[in-house]
Amino acid sequence: MALEQAVSSSTTSRNVLVFPKTLLSKPHFGVASSPSWRTQRWKGLGSLKCSMTTTSYPKPSEIPWQKELCNSVNLIGIVSVPVEIKHLPSGKVVAWTCLSVKKSATQTSLINLTFWDDLALVASQHLQKGHQVHVSGRLITDTVESEEGKTNTYYKVVAQQLNFIERNLSKVPLADIESDGNGKCRKVSSGTGSVVELWQAFFANPGEWWDNRMTKRNPKAPDFKHKDTGEALWIEGRYTPQWVSSQLEILDARMGSNAGHSARMPVNMVAADEIFSF
Repeated sequence: MALEQAVSSSTTSRNVLVFPKTLLSKPHFGVASSPSWRTQRWKGLGSLKCSMTTTSYPKPSEIPWQKELCNSVNLIGIVSVPVEIKHLPSGKVVAWTCLSVKKSATQTSLINLTFWDDLALVASQHLQKGHQVHVSGRLITDTVESEEGKTNTYYKVVAQQLNFIERNLSKVPLADIESDGNGKCRKVSSGTGSVVELWQAFFANPGEWWDNRMTKRNPKAPDFKHKDTGEALWIEGRYTPQWVSSQLEILDARMGSNAGHSARMPVNMVAADEIFSF
């Protein structure tokens, strides 16, 4: 009897130690199931998405159509020729000159300027050759028929505002620019040095010149004319170097016969490597 009680007591004690009821309960982790943590996590992702939204810019405003704004330009340049003025029978006044505008450190473009009425009177009284000015106005085209019967298109600016530039010290050579008396400007050659440089420029880039030898109606018209600047060259000119004729023969031989040249035929109808071999 005592032995049975001892065994029973030992078994009960072993069951309590080996199989405790508290170890069978499911553990609880508050962080994993915390709804507040889950909410903070999604809020963070939401703010990140908002920061990647593309910024929107305001739409440009609308303005009414205004004639004076069409093809409006602003130019700063040097007055190249004296201002000429004319009083029309209608009572209007028109004045014109030319503006040398820098294209680069060594190149300039000629822009024809036209002034009307009060601004024409102001320009004729105050503008002088060599003045550096700012002009704003409208860019328009003007078509004129040349002495050779060819139609040339010129660009000019009808000035609407005129201002002087402070400290207008001009370093642009202006002596080789003249007006034709009709509001058109062109570069002219003066002296042997200028003519030689022009012929050198011609043979260096003949494709930039028109060949008028076979098409000119007036024998006094130039044989070659620059497509952009209007600079002219005459084979029988007073200052034409003697070597020009022989170089032209070589150029024509490489191009083939020039008898088939059409009006304003460019002279670069040969390969570029042949042209630049002069």
